[in-house]
Amino acid sequence: MKKIRTCFQWIQGTYRKIKQRFLDYREQTWQDTDRLLTGTAILLFSICVGCMMGTFMRPVWAGALLVFLITVPLTIAGVWVVKKIIQILLRNGITEFLSWLLLWLVCLVLLVGDMPEEHLGFAVVVSLLVSLILAMLLKSLWALMYHKVQRKSVVAVLVVTVALSAAALTLLAGQGFDDTYIQTYRNLEEQQKTENQTMGLLTKEQEKAFLEFMEPGSCTVSTVSYGTRDKDALEAGTVNISRFAKNKGLDGFFKEKYQGYPLTEAPLSGMVWYPKEASDCPTLFIVHGNHNWVTDSYLGYEYLGAYLASHGYVVVSVDENACNGLSNENDGRAVLLLENIRQLETYNKLESSPLYQKMDYDNLALAGHSRGGEAVAAAYLFNELSYYPDNGNRKFYYHFSIQSLIAIAPTYGQYRPSGRDVELEDVNYMLIHGANDQDVNSFMGMEQYEKITFSGKKDCMKTSLYLAGVNHGQFNSQWGIYDLMEPINRGLNVKNFISQQEQQKIAKIFIRAFLEETLGTGGEGDSSELEQKGAPEKEIAREILKQDAEKKPYGTLLTNCKRYEEFLPETLYVQSYQSSDFVTLCDFEEDIRLETGTAQGVWVKAEHVDSWGENLLTFSNGNSRKNHGVILKWEPKEEKEGRSKENSGEKEPGEICFFTPELNLSGKSFQFDVMDLQEDFAEEEAKLLEMEISLEDSKGEEAVLDAGAYAIVYPAFLARLNKLQYLWDAVEYKHQFQTVSIPADGFKGVDLEHICKIAIRFPQEKGKVAVDNVGIDRK
Repeated sequence: MKKIRTCFQWIQGTYRKIKQRFLDYREQTWQDTDRLLTGTAILLFSICVGCMMGTFMRPVWAGALLVFLITVPLTIAGVWVVKKIIQILLRNGITEFLSWLLLWLVCLVLLVGDMPEEHLGFAVVVSLLVSLILAMLLKSLWALMYHKVQRKSVVAVLVVTVALSAAALTLLAGQGFDDTYIQTYRNLEEQQKTENQTMGLLTKEQEKAFLEFMEPGSCTVSTVSYGTRDKDALEAGTVNISRFAKNKGLDGFFKEKYQGYPLTEAPLSGMVWYPKEASDCPTLFIVHGNHNWVTDSYLGYEYLGAYLASHGYVVVSVDENACNGLSNENDGRAVLLLENIRQLETYNKLESSPLYQKMDYDNLALAGHSRGGEAVAAAYLFNELSYYPDNGNRKFYYHFSIQSLIAIAPTYGQYRPSGRDVELEDVNYMLIHGANDQDVNSFMGMEQYEKITFSGKKDCMKTSLYLAGVNHGQFNSQWGIYDLMEPINRGLNVKNFISQQEQQKIAKIFIRAFLEETLGTGGEGDSSELEQKGAPEKEIAREILKQDAEKKPYGTLLTNCKRYEEFLPETLYVQSYQSSDFVTLCDFEEDIRLETGTAQGVWVKAEHVDSWGENLLTFSNGNSRKNHGVILKWEPKEEKEGRSKENSGEKEPGEICFFTPELNLSGKSFQFDVMDLQEDFAEEEAKLLEMEISLEDSKGEEAVLDAGAYAIVYPAFLARLNKLQYLWDAVEYKHQFQTVSIPADGFKGVDLEHICKIAIRFPQEKGKVAVDNVGIDRK
């Protein structure tokens, strides 16, 4: 032991000698030699800035010289200021500075979660101030408790910093603040409905039918798991998805060890809800998205599976934890989903299986949440292909009869086949997203929505639903109210959400309505007569489907849910939709000529606006929507010299006109998407968008209808995703298209069989709107 101590002392002494020699050498050789270095650096920096910035005038050398002369003193001053700041920060040593820096990083993590980019600077400053407050609290506490400093200034600093720290901790520990804009907008909506009775009220019979529609069905719900560790689970195989996804790095190593399998042996597993009494049922496969791989995310859709199964559907929730924690793996998620569909098909054909003949494999739908919402589109694409787009050596043998896709708060663009968008044709598509989503914080599923087209050969539809007060995680009961992990989620505002029960109720009702519209209904009709005759179960099920399809208790829920808002959770609903009966007049994608429409012979003109043009549209965060629309902007004209505003005459309303070859609109509807783009308004200044639609026939006769009688177009949602946004009253303006459809038969005094001009007018004094997908619905 003595020898070890002696050795250690010798090493310590040697280190001190070497260190002292180095310090002596540096002092004797390099002390006070920085003046030439500093001067040269400032000179070269100023010359570079002069050369780069001096091209604003001729001759160039004069501009460069002027910028150089300005830059030199500014650089000298800047170096001096930075030097003083560093001296202050390091006056107590590098350890204290690094410790404070760590505190600042912690505050950044806690406070800046999901902060919009335009508000990020202020959030960084707030986190800096909070870290300084915490640092002063700890220093004053140590001075008082350890060094026994009794000065009043130390006590005062301690009291103030404790109070401020307590306020910060209260902010972080709480759920945040309520929003009032939802109720404000609903009040505006009620006022417009009162003024326009044609919004469409439900009859007593329709109300009763819809209330019954929302309730759980009469079928007994049974469940069975497959491929899981449950003792009663059905046996299932594995699939190699390593060609589409990779476990990488240390994180991938631990994930593989925890899960107990590599991606070459990803298990086929999940949970099934099915009606005990029915057979040959329409079947929905649902997949979750990326989440912590220790969470059984596939169990989070029990609310949806049990509800749909009670109405005669089979619902399969697929476990895709094998793909969680990875990146660029959505093609792997799609393949894993398709392999699970194949696995369930074997149960459907196996007489000893509880799922024998339960599923109608001619009537399948796919649903996905988060990355799963993107994966279902890729799965539908792969299902139609014979080869993997990124490697022709990998063959596909699926070709299931998939009729419909449902995307819940999906991502988009993480998988791009051969660098292209996922473009789909003739498939039903439903999209649901919340304005308070703090994970996928833009409505990026609309990019996929726009990439779905209809040939007219099949009866198809696509519809989207944008919801205020709805987040990402509450669609999955295992994920919950916070969309980001601890402790990043501490800065998120979650008090302005609707409840998880309400959010899931919306999902259940709209998804069931979509499935009934596109697949047919589950087994709840009156089958007693067929049962008495001893008819086969399959015939009974088909008769039930027929009866329920004729009832349609959900009515226009997928295109005009305003009629049903009295029975839905209280929030704001914005809908876009289009069917295969829609004929496009103008979608603004055809060329850069403003005057040309999409359909042959259609041309476009805007009047009484300050500016208009076909623009690439963006989301609220600035990311591209990857589709074009026409944007119109108009403002009140300022008073001109020698002419008062009262005498200037009333300004004509801004309008966009579509001139067409003669159209027969009898029995059809004029349809378009519109979005209010106005920003920088206070909540109390918010107004619903005013619109009028004008039809003009070949004889010059005109008829005008108020569009407010057919649709509600809200102002931008005033979203606040971070608690700090409430402290300085900062909002993120979130916009979304509302589809407006007006039956042509409502226009009186014009020849509907010879319409040659259609105009959309905006009577309000000031506005900025986007218009897209203008056309005729032939239904």
